[in-house]
Order: sequence, then structure tokens, then C-alpha cells
Amino acid sequence: MAEILTYLRIVGKRWWLILLILIVTTAVITFKAQTAKPVYRAYIKLQVIAPEPQEVSLFAQARPTGSSEEIVAVQQQFDAALRSAYVAWQTIADLNLGISDAELLNGLTVFADGEFLHVTFVADNPMLVEAIATKHVENAFDYYAQTRAKPSTVALQFIQQQLAEEDKALAAAQTAVLQFKINHDVDSLPREITAIQDQLRQLRLERAKLIIEREGAQAVATQYVEEAAKTGSTEAAVNYQRLAAGQDAVIAGIRAKETEYDRLVAQQEAELVDWLKLTTEYDSLLRAVSRVQSNYNFLSDKENEARLKRSQATNVSFIQIIEPARMPDRPAPSSTPKMLMVGALVSLIGGTILAFILEFLSILRVPARQESI
Repeated sequence: MAEILTYLRIVGKRWWLILLILIVTTAVITFKAQTAKPVYRAYIKLQVIAPEPQEVSLFAQARPTGSSEEIVAVQQQFDAALRSAYVAWQTIADLNLGISDAELLNGLTVFADGEFLHVTFVADNPMLVEAIATKHVENAFDYYAQTRAKPSTVALQFIQQQLAEEDKALAAAQTAVLQFKINHDVDSLPREITAIQDQLRQLRLERAKLIIEREGAQAVATQYVEEAAKTGSTEAAVNYQRLAAGQDAVIAGIRAKETEYDRLVAQQEAELVDWLKLTTEYDSLLRAVSRVQSNYNFLSDKENEARLKRSQATNVSFIQIIEPARMPDRPAPSSTPKMLMVGALVSLIGGTILAFILEFLSILRVPARQESI
């Protein structure tokens, strides 16, 4: 109780100091409020929906995130774009404001509410504050779109470089196949091998027919010889022998044809062996073309995907303006009463602390004077 009375005595002793600080503080706040220009406020409300991811996945799908997390991420990124000094200087240049970026951004307030973003600008000109809010949000849209398009743009550049290399590799592989065809005078090795195999089948079939024909002629000639031996007539025997000789001539002709067919079969078989020996080289060249073509097609698809992603990123349609800015018809409510309350409270606390400090210093000076006496 004694301590409380001591404190009250100290406050009562220097009440004039506390009152003086209170009067000065309230006077300064009131003077500034009276001399300050009226402030106008422009407000824009935006809605954010979950956007598509901009990463271009080359080998595996990116892990999806929740829509709420994506919305929060977009809000934070767009908030950063709104507060960017670069965007502020763009707005200043577009409207020819003649102020610094710090002065422009001091009038900016942004806060999120669920999927909505609330953007507010304050200025002392009602027409200017509307233009500032509208133009600054537009510039923030452009800046955010460029920033958002960076991943797909970088991926597109990388893919285009790889695609150019694969294009060269594909041209080289196709040239090697073409040179093989020119060197061996063939368009399609499998088709050529199939054609030779068909010819061999046909030649062997024709030769088998000749064997049947020869065996038939041989049987007729044998029969003529037997008939000539059995007949008792010399004239008949001569006729049979002549007929047998004719069959022998037929048989000789057939054997000549068989020999020719054997030669043709051997020739085709040798040619078939030569083509089959080239199969390994030909297949290797074709595999190289197929492999490079597959890589080229893969990168081509990814290039199209990256182009679409970049195009999608520049169109930030997942951020929509729900309520555009309009020219305010009256100044914003004054914050002077609130400032007076805060100033009065701070001045009372500060005055009280100063009174205690002065009292403490006065107590320290008293023993010093007594010692000097």
C-alpha cells in the first residue's frame, strides 16, 4: 500500500509534465490531420482458382498438390508481384506519376480471404487512385505471367536444343541407310530377300516338273525299246527304235533344262546368301534410325507441351477480377480518432515513465549535495 502511495505521489508531483506531453501529442496529431489532404481509396477484388502446374515433365509426372495449397501459393506469388518495385516503376511510368516506388507501394494494401484477394490503394486524388489501382493490377498480371512462364520457357529452350541435336542425328542415320541402298542398289533388303526366295521356290518347282517330265519320257523310251525287242518284224523294230531315239532326244533336252535350272538355283542361292550377310548391317542402320526417330518424336511432343504450357502461363485466367476499381465519390474515413486514442495512451505512458525517471535522478542528486556540504 505504501508503494502505491509513493507511486501516486510521484505522478502527482509531476502531473504537469504528463499533461504537457499529452497536450503536445494530441495537438501534433490534430494539426497533421487538419492540414493533411483528404485520402481516397480504390478497391479491387480478385478470385483465385487452382491453376495447372507449369512444369514440363520429361520422364515422370510431377506429384500433384492440393488445390487449396495451389491457391495459397498463387495468392502469395501475385501478392509479391503487386509489391514488386519493378511493377511499381512500370505503373509510375505508365501514369507519369512523378513519385518513387516506395511512395506508390506505401498506399498499397493486400490481404487474402479464402480464395479471394483484396487489393486497396489510397491517394489524395480520386481519379488518380482509380487509375493507379487498375494499372498496377494490370502490370502485376503481366509480371506474374512472365514469372510463371519461366519454368516452361526454360524447359522449351532446353528441349529445342536437344531436338536440334536429335534432328542432326536423325538426318545422319537416314543418310547412312540411303547410302547403303545406293551402294547395294536395293530399296528394301527384306523385300529383295523375299523376292529371291520366291524366285527360288518357282525355280525349284519348275525343276521338279522337269524331273517328272523326264521320268515320263524315260518310261516311254524304255517301253519303245522293250517293244522293239519283242516284235518279230524288222520294220516295226526300226520304228520303235526311232521312237525311242526321239524320246532320248526329249530326255536330253529336259536334262539340259535341268542343268540350266540348277545353275539358276545356285546363282539365286548365292545371291540370297550375299543379301543375308548384309542383313546385320542393314538392321543395325534401321535400328539406329528407329531409335533416333523415337527420341525425336518424344522431344517433339514435349516441345509442343512446353509451348502449350508457356501459352497457358501467359494467360493467367485462373485469377479473375470480381470487383474492378471505381472512382471513389467521397474521401476514405479519417483515422484521426484512432490516432488520437493511440497517441494519448502512448503519451500518458511515456509521461509517467519520464516522471519516474526524473524522480529517480532527483533522489540520486540529494546525497551528492549532502556529501559536498
